[in-house]
Amino acid sequence: MKRRTIRFYSIIFLLFTTSAISLPQEKSDSLNSGTFYGDLFLNLNHNFDRNSSSFRLNRLHFGYRYQYNEHLYFNGLIESAREDYDPSGDYNGITNLFEFCLGFDYEKLSGKLGLIGTELNQQQEKLWKKRYVDKVFADKYGFAPTNDFGGIVIFKPINLLNIDVAITNGEGHKNAQMDSSFRYALGITLNIPGNFVFRVYNDLVPSSGSTQINTIAIAGYQTNELSLGLEWNQQTNKEFIEDFTYGGFSGYGSYAFIEKFTVFARYDYLSSSIPSILPGSYITSTGSLTITGIEYKIHEKIVTALNYRNWEAVGSNKGISFLFLDLALNF
Repeated sequence: MKRRTIRFYSIIFLLFTTSAISLPQEKSDSLNSGTFYGDLFLNLNHNFDRNSSSFRLNRLHFGYRYQYNEHLYFNGLIESAREDYDPSGDYNGITNLFEFCLGFDYEKLSGKLGLIGTELNQQQEKLWKKRYVDKVFADKYGFAPTNDFGGIVIFKPINLLNIDVAITNGEGHKNAQMDSSFRYALGITLNIPGNFVFRVYNDLVPSSGSTQINTIAIAGYQTNELSLGLEWNQQTNKEFIEDFTYGGFSGYGSYAFIEKFTVFARYDYLSSSIPSILPGSYITSTGSLTITGIEYKIHEKIVTALNYRNWEAVGSNKGISFLFLDLALNF
């Protein structure tokens, strides 16, 4: 990491720390107070096809939340991540500002403005419950940015219903806004008594050519011991190319069969329909992913999972297999 980047993060850290320490004690215990939080994902993995092994840092989140009053807060989150399966590449330039925003929270209305985390995959991660093992479908296969510049409002008219509306740049936080097209997103989440949840999500990015549209439907069931999720994802006019569709489905589940031990499994199927106008050399990665494993809870905020993964590309007679030992620390 470059020295100026290190100095930048150090200054942010010192400013936040100084402001928290300088507050009167009675205010620091309630409002006008800040909290540091984060997580760290590590893994030891083996690629059976290449007969190669490595130890890797998957993700580091380091965040700070400052509460101005009972309704307003600031949230800052720095991310350092490299989560693909390819052993090639390096760790240069992987540290980014993930979320820096002003947030508000009232009884039935909440939201964020600035560099925000979107609602693209929040419900899926709650059902999958193994984010440190792998990303969920829409995030893993690049349907849309999980954070971007813009704003989001979440309306909760009744306890069982959430409606979220967002307007963002559409390119993600790493890319500049080079046009006047924004991403417009709408999500509706219904929590049904009996531990069931249903969600539909739709976003679109208009362009002078074809409008790109994402559609996601999710159904889930969750208790303290059992979690099940099924989702369908589709992207229409991928890369703003007419009739270029991309998507598939994902099913996953976990069961805590004895204290501290949980078994889990997941299956993704990703497919695409490529228009004939595209050249024959145009390649898109499609196929199926299978994950099976067992998790052990070392501590309330420390978990580890031994899992087997197999990716089989469409048209291939042989899959690519991995064995992972993942570790997640939350603080």
